[in-house]
Amino acid sequence: MLELYQNNPAVQAAVQGGLVPFVVAVIVAAVLNRSRFMWLAIVAGYAAQVALATGFSFSPLSASRKILLLALLAPLVGIAADMVAARARSTGHVTAALAGAAAVWVFITILGQKEGSQAWIAGAGIALFAFAMTALLVSLRDDALRTGAAALGLGLATGITALMSASVGFMTSGIAVAASAGALLLVWVVNSRPVAPGLLGTLTIGVMIALFSEGSLMLAKLPWYALVSLLLVPIAVRLPAPASASVFARTFVLCLYALVAALIPIAAVWFAPGG
Repeated sequence: MLELYQNNPAVQAAVQGGLVPFVVAVIVAAVLNRSRFMWLAIVAGYAAQVALATGFSFSPLSASRKILLLALLAPLVGIAADMVAARARSTGHVTAALAGAAAVWVFITILGQKEGSQAWIAGAGIALFAFAMTALLVSLRDDALRTGAAALGLGLATGITALMSASVGFMTSGIAVAASAGALLLVWVVNSRPVAPGLLGTLTIGVMIALFSEGSLMLAKLPWYALVSLLLVPIAVRLPAPASASVFARTFVLCLYALVAALIPIAAVWFAPGG
């Protein structure tokens, strides 16, 4: 069994990006059940994937390591924002703006290699995308099931499009988010007690997805229009779902919305020239 794992990259990716993050997220969600801190399961699942794949290192501080650093810091910022002004609309806008600025910082070296106006256009584009993705997710902060479904769809779309764009690292990171979100949804289906994510959950997911997908754009071959189409996933989960239905039924409907929307960026990469 160990030999199969060591000699098969596909098995390694499945274990590192899917199985282990799912198990870790289930454990964290069970331990922190019925508290908002159970949303730490998302970053715990991702951290488990990183520990298995590359380990934790921040020197030299490359773009990939900046992404890791910000993914680990995002829940701390979310917790602080929840404590200060969870309900204020401006809080969501401020955190989304911070995500946009952070995206420029992550890729500043790569942007510096572009000529003339290309650097400004690319920098504005990644800042705007990170802002939009984070703002869309933060707007779901009072709805656990919609946020969980969005994270599932976004994680799968980000992971699959990263793989199709020749980025195995961001593939496993995206799948880890999807697996962790799936673990949370499973816990809620079992106990019928979803917990609103607040800024802790939504900011964390927004920052992670924005940076993973932008990493596939800046460091691999993800087309820009596939990146933009990822925004359709958090929009799709706003479609009507039966309010009086069981947690299982609502979860099924919302995940269906998210997965159908996730097919659009995947198709965009598939049909891209040279894809």
